[in-house]
Amino acid sequence: MKNLKKLAFIILLTPLFTACSNGPSDSDVEELIQAQYDKAGSMMDDAMAQAGDDEMAKAMSGMMAGMMPTLESVDNISCDTTEGDNTYLCTAEVTQTIGGNTRTDSGAFKVNDVNGKWVLTP
Repeated sequence: MKNLKKLAFIILLTPLFTACSNGPSDSDVEELIQAQYDKAGSMMDDAMAQAGDDEMAKAMSGMMAGMMPTLESVDNISCDTTEGDNTYLCTAEVTQTIGGNTRTDSGAFKVNDVNGKWVLTP
């Protein structure tokens, strides 16, 4: 009976501890990673627009665009506090396609809460 009471106590308190977690949600982390891919794509679009009518510049821009990665998915996200209350070390499996080849890599990165907004930091 004593063990049953302990188990019930743990089960009741687990959601409270989970609710108190201030770390980034999986969707927050996915959005931050997607924003990085979007930023790289935007930079490539700007470079292609600046190429103008120069055929060589257009050819180089087109070749580079084919080498830009496309984010397919972000899975198995895990974040743990590090270096203080507002900094989290996160890991995730990122699947991307580059030049028609898809691969999944594990990565680690820091996420900070800056004035209530999550940001990736170097």
